[in-house]
Amino acid sequence: MSNKIKKQSLLGKTPERKKPTQAKRQRPSNQQQARAQVAQQTAPEVELKKSKTRWYALAAVVLILLITPKPMLITYEKLGMVSQSVFWPGVFGYGANLFDSSLSPRADLSRNTIYLCQDKHKPDTCQKYRVTEQSGFIAAMKKLLID
Repeated sequence: MSNKIKKQSLLGKTPERKKPTQAKRQRPSNQQQARAQVAQQTAPEVELKKSKTRWYALAAVVLILLITPKPMLITYEKLGMVSQSVFWPGVFGYGANLFDSSLSPRADLSRNTIYLCQDKHKPDTCQKYRVTEQSGFIAAMKKLLID
C-alpha cells in the first residue's frame, strides 16, 4: 500500500516525537466490579455468622454450668461423731454421691438430715445423720484438692 510520508516544517525541523504511551490499565468491567462488591459484602456476613455461633456456644456452656448441680461440703454428725464430706446431689435427685464414702446417700437438706445406706432398696440398712453445716462449691473443691 502506500508509505506514510513524514511531514517537515518549513524551517527543517522534524516533527515532534510523540511521548511513548504508558500501558493503560484496563478498568474493571461492570461484572468485575459487581463481583468485588459481592465479595466484600459476603465477607462480613461470614465473620458475623462465626461470631454468632461462638456466642451461642458460649451461652450454651454457661447455661449448662448454671443448670448442673454443684458439689457442696457438708458436715454431719451422729452420737458425737462429726464428719465432713463432699456431697454431690446428682441430677434431679438421681446419682447422689458422697465422694469419700462407699455408702449411698439420701439427703433431705431442707430438714438438715442425710441418710447413709449400704443398700438403697433396704431401708433398715440406712443410718440417719444430722447435717450441721453446709458449705458451697469453692469449699468442696478445696476439700477435694487438699485431701
